Amino acid sequence: MEAVFLALFFFFTVIGFATYYVQRGIGNMAEPMHQFGLFLLTKAPAGIVDLFNDDKGSGSKTWMNLGMIWLTFAAIGTFLALWHDYDGTALDSLASIGWSYDDGSALDTFVYVTLTTGLTSILIGGGFVAAARAGDGRLASEANASLTGILFSVLTISSMLLPTIVGLLVTLSDSNEELIHNLFMYALRSVITIAVMINVLLTVSRRRGDVISASNWFLFMALASFIFGSQFRFFGELAGSTQTVWLGERMSQSWTIIALIFAVAYHVVPRAASRPIWSDSMTKASLLLLFMTLPPFILSPADAGVLLENLGAILMTLALLPIMAGSVNIIMTSLGNATGVVSRPGALAATLAMVFFPLYAIGGYFTSLDVFIGLGALNDMANTVDIGFMWTVGGLMAVACIAESYPLAGGRELASPSSASLSTMLIAFGGVTSTVAKLMGDFTEKALLDSGSEDVIMTDGGFSLTAAVLFYFGSIGVILLFLNLIRTSVGGMKIDPAVSTTSDISRYSMQRGESSIRKLLQRGVGVDTILVVGADVEDEGGMTIIDVSSTLHNDEIDEFPVERNELEMLSDYLEKKEMSIFQFFRSIDLDDSGFIDGYELQQALRSADIADLPPWDIEKLMELIDFDGDGRVNLPELDITIGRIRSGTSEEE
Repeated sequence: MEAVFLALFFFFTVIGFATYYVQRGIGNMAEPMHQFGLFLLTKAPAGIVDLFNDDKGSGSKTWMNLGMIWLTFAAIGTFLALWHDYDGTALDSLASIGWSYDDGSALDTFVYVTLTTGLTSILIGGGFVAAARAGDGRLASEANASLTGILFSVLTISSMLLPTIVGLLVTLSDSNEELIHNLFMYALRSVITIAVMINVLLTVSRRRGDVISASNWFLFMALASFIFGSQFRFFGELAGSTQTVWLGERMSQSWTIIALIFAVAYHVVPRAASRPIWSDSMTKASLLLLFMTLPPFILSPADAGVLLENLGAILMTLALLPIMAGSVNIIMTSLGNATGVVSRPGALAATLAMVFFPLYAIGGYFTSLDVFIGLGALNDMANTVDIGFMWTVGGLMAVACIAESYPLAGGRELASPSSASLSTMLIAFGGVTSTVAKLMGDFTEKALLDSGSEDVIMTDGGFSLTAAVLFYFGSIGVILLFLNLIRTSVGGMKIDPAVSTTSDISRYSMQRGESSIRKLLQRGVGVDTILVVGADVEDEGGMTIIDVSSTLHNDEIDEFPVERNELEMLSDYLEKKEMSIFQFFRSIDLDDSGFIDGYELQQALRSADIADLPPWDIEKLMELIDFDGDGRVNLPELDITIGRIRSGTSEEE
């Protein structure tokens, strides 16, 4: 028991320091560490990275391409596994090539390995896109991202072949063979993931503002959990500490998958809905509580004392809170612009995933609790819920990545949105219905066994046959999604990055001023953006005000600074509340430093319902107020700026 607590204390201590310095920076060491990190990504291993393309988005595409290959194999394997449960002799013909499926255990292992590898690869690729969009649109090293993606898949292939290779070369006992296999896997997985983490950290360090998005925090925590989980499993195997190995499994499996799901959802849905995240507090709750609880998925017996089992049961109950909070947060965000979400298959898939997520969490809670305390009566049901969760929630998030993130990474439009929508419906239908059918079969089998009846195989086989037929729709959806990815990568219409026809913001306010159409397009205006003349409209996805002439005879259009409108609204807010500038300054100076930074100003504008600006607009707003250019705003600077706004004095005057 002490080993678990020591490992968790070490993990949270390291993560605590890491998150502090990620948010605040490391001062004068930032540039040397940045250069050292780039050296590791671009020069190590020597010469190999140079073989890969470093074009924008290539790393993300590589992870998602390989993930879809694994996911397709997993879909076929899952269908065969369900059919094999119905007919145990269905795969006997494969015995001619040396494979024997007497109980289907080898096929179940194949399904689990390919499914987890496919989902992890696709979700990491989607997380890469979210991290790149927070900066300058590309990863710190796209070539290294491609290399790590290929190594991750090669390592998975090696994990399936290594036991056979070791058995041919060296005669070992089964326990020693498994130990060598596990140590090899854990060590190399952690090395590969460390390279991925460095790439993400360097990419996030080039963000345009002080605030790190929720997607990037979830991606960071997912990678950290995978790294530490693999290390705990490695050293736990060496030391013979089963508790440390058990903890490492939970971290590298359930924590990682759930965090990656939220990382993609918090990027895809707000972007499609053109709305900010519905509740910032729910975001923080889901991020914090997820890694302090025990998610009810992919559990194994703890084999511990009563105290640890009771503590684990409490943490498993509390684990429903972050899942509920994150799911509700995403759903409410999508409801802010339901029409925009439904029109985009990727966002629709992510929203449906959040609808099913709590349902699977509740089912997993009741079945996994039995597994956790070691009773074993509901092992089959728990495994069914786990596979159903990964196929329904994970499969829908895979659609979200391919339909939304993949086109962004490749600079091409999605080849067939209708096909992606069909994939969404097929995967959702196949995942949910096959899970229900298989659970009914598992429950019937358990009931008959408890009653002492021996006529179990025929009864359970009917449910397995039904589950296989229903899952066939899901496997077709996966294949359609894979074909859509191929068509997008080779034949999708290219998107001109200089003149984008789409916009994350749906409405702009039009007032007096002059500009050009090219400048408006560069500011993010799309062909479907509604331009409102003579009125100020706050868009909840990030406020950008474009001022143009309201007289039709003047076709000369000029751009007016976006920031002045927020300052005018701030001035009106202070007058309405009868609050002095000094009182306002003291209320938003969260650390009582006498200065306010971009984060404090962003939170102040958000809490006052003035605007919810993205980091890059906050940075421009800070530049307008910050007269001395030190990157912070003091009381005299804010006082002078508001005074100018109220007197109508421009900077030129």
